[in-house]
Amino acid sequence: MARLFRRRPSLVSRLLLAVLAALLLLFLDQRTDRLVPLRGALLTALHPLQQAVDLPFRMYAWCADNLRERAALRAEAAALREQNLLLKLRVQALDALQAENRRLQALLDSLARTPQPLRALIASTIRVGLDPYIGQIEIDKGSLQGVFVGQPVLDADGVVGQVAHVAAQTSQVLLITDARHAIPVKSVRSGVRAIAVGRGPSGELDLPYLPNHVDIEVGDALVTSGLDDVFPPDLPVATVSVVNRIGEGEFADIRAVPRARLDRTQEVLLVWPPQATPLHGAGDTPAPTP
Repeated sequence: MARLFRRRPSLVSRLLLAVLAALLLLFLDQRTDRLVPLRGALLTALHPLQQAVDLPFRMYAWCADNLRERAALRAEAAALREQNLLLKLRVQALDALQAENRRLQALLDSLARTPQPLRALIASTIRVGLDPYIGQIEIDKGSLQGVFVGQPVLDADGVVGQVAHVAAQTSQVLLITDARHAIPVKSVRSGVRAIAVGRGPSGELDLPYLPNHVDIEVGDALVTSGLDDVFPPDLPVATVSVVNRIGEGEFADIRAVPRARLDRTQEVLLVWPPQATPLHGAGDTPAPTP
């Protein structure tokens, strides 16, 4: 019974023994190499414990790095998306400018194809009439730039119409497809003269009062005859699309399609006949002599 209640060494004693043992081991480790195998064995035995103790710290560092990388990637992705949007907007603006340059170049090239030198002023369309029975557009040039009522208006492909009303900074153009508009034309192939009248919503031109035997065929090019003292001669107007020779009738049914792109006109040319003297304004462009 005495052995069961035998007193063990106190904590202080055990601490002193541990310190003395540690000092002895340090001394022997410094003086001899006999403890190298023991050190290796201890390191091998304690390695799993070191890994287990170090695991929370390594997990914390990995999570912190991962969160930082994800935040950086998100910020970079947001910056790239914004940059991509800006680049797309710039590309769209560049495409619009290139398209406008091509249209303006086509307008200037069309002047070079006229049979006589003409003075011209480039204008932009600012409003299009919504009524299908009234073919009109509004342009951004007016009396301050020398625009006058009845002035011919062209695009890169042909005759658009003529100025109907003039204000200080704007003008209204009556299209050749309007039912109130008529223009004298002639066939390039046969030389037959006629009057081309607008057909309104159909977007075509009518050549009325021509006899059945008239020498006009589908595909004939129609140009201005110049007999009205308004439109210079030989400007492209339309292409004949329908020729119906009515057997019992007196007149043929002849229709034509305008050469000008009236449904997508954005820039037009205001031209002055050779005998007219326009006022000099911004954008006044003399045509080169062919």
